[in-house]
Amino acid sequence: YHRTAVPGATVSKGNRVSLAVCSSDTASGSMFIQNKKAVHRLIWPETESPQYLMADCFMPEYIGKIKPRCEFKGWIFFSDQCDADEKMMLYIWKQNIKRLHLKQSAQTIWDWSVEYAKKLYTHDGEINAFNIGFRWDGNEWVKREEMKYEIGWCGQNASLAVSFLYDYQMNGNKDSLKKGLAVLDWWTQKARSKEGLLLTRYDPEDSLIDACNLGTAGCQLIEAYEQCERIGVRRTQYLTAALEICDFAMAHQRLDGGIAMSWNRDGSVHTLEGTAGAFLILPLVKAFEKTHKEKYNIAAVRAYSYYFREFKNCGYGTSGALDTCCIDKESVIPLLKGGIMLYEATGFERYLKMAQKAAWYLSTWQWHQSVVYPSDSILGKMGYDTFGGTAVSTSHHHIDPFALCYVEDLKKLAIFTKNTQWESRAFAIWYNASQGISDGTLMIGETGVRPRGSCDEGILHTRWGNNGNYFGVSQWLVAWPCAFRLEVLRKLDNWNWLNGEEQEAWL
Repeated sequence: YHRTAVPGATVSKGNRVSLAVCSSDTASGSMFIQNKKAVHRLIWPETESPQYLMADCFMPEYIGKIKPRCEFKGWIFFSDQCDADEKMMLYIWKQNIKRLHLKQSAQTIWDWSVEYAKKLYTHDGEINAFNIGFRWDGNEWVKREEMKYEIGWCGQNASLAVSFLYDYQMNGNKDSLKKGLAVLDWWTQKARSKEGLLLTRYDPEDSLIDACNLGTAGCQLIEAYEQCERIGVRRTQYLTAALEICDFAMAHQRLDGGIAMSWNRDGSVHTLEGTAGAFLILPLVKAFEKTHKEKYNIAAVRAYSYYFREFKNCGYGTSGALDTCCIDKESVIPLLKGGIMLYEATGFERYLKMAQKAAWYLSTWQWHQSVVYPSDSILGKMGYDTFGGTAVSTSHHHIDPFALCYVEDLKKLAIFTKNTQWESRAFAIWYNASQGISDGTLMIGETGVRPRGSCDEGILHTRWGNNGNYFGVSQWLVAWPCAFRLEVLRKLDNWNWLNGEEQEAWL
């Protein structure tokens, strides 16, 4: 039940009908095929059998204990529209939604996040970049020594730099302006391959150029250009670099609309398949909106059609979490974002419907319940609430705050569809991700005081990652949660909503 987004949930779909089953409490779900039909089961007490998945291996079965009882409750959802999973998630979400109390205000989170980002900022020779994060070396928190600089994904250099431009506009902080421009100038001018291609990871020297990072970079560079115009700074090279990314994507786009997922530094294709190629849809739409050149719109539409068709046929997305190649959450994020962007750009309702399908898929990764952890575990001591959090992938079984990057999109979806469920899910993401941010005195486990504004990448909400020491944290203070919190804050100007003052709309 703590390994699944809905307790003990299983779903089966045929050509015309679908069925979903879930538990009211701490059961496990099971499903197998018998006589070409799906058999759903709920199992008490909690069971993981014949083995359970760890980070790098399988472990022997786990069978829990419960007090003897005669009554057990679960739900069965049936649909002749093949959407029993959506019916289940909507029902359980409405059943478990509650008033959520944030521990820090939006202003505090902004201030602490900027402070932590400045600790990550590194000037090393000609390099101006944000280090990817702090790790505990046994004595102190130190910046990571390898794979240090990345423009998107985990490093989020472009996003952090853009937030610094906003910090200058909001607070007049000239140091933020200086550092933000230095990072963006370095990535666009100096962080290039021998062939002149924009890099997405600066080190090591054989690292790939990938669609996930490129898509993020293109969007952030266009926003950087626009923000520079607002504050009276001339940086046309940011727009030029963003369009360079779009032209690169178009040059590699196939006749079927697909692009690719990664390239070698000379521009040759490394990995052709993977839903993560959809991240390049996003800068293409932004380039169309900025330049009004139809070529970018055509490329975006062709790519969206290809990747959404792939998603619809498979029922999942793959490889957005770049350190593994499996079914995941992140790869379908651009189908939500891209659908909303294309709806805004074209007005065609079909894109809104496709965006909503992507949102339902992302909801299958979002925790609909608050798991009660042992009082002697790290998560128990933290008082961590799983509600609203999202898991990473079928391989990486931990909750992380990556869903922060589509909070704005769910809010837009709520407005466009007049369905407040999406707004409540967006706020639950923000609430979940606001937990565990260090105030400068926080210590978790056998480490020292964490830098203010930092937080863990991973919440180990199930038996994964720590053999025999379950329900803990990753102890990896990576850059991207800080970057995404700042991104939400700069995109949503209603900080009263982020402070939780407007929850009555969906409670």
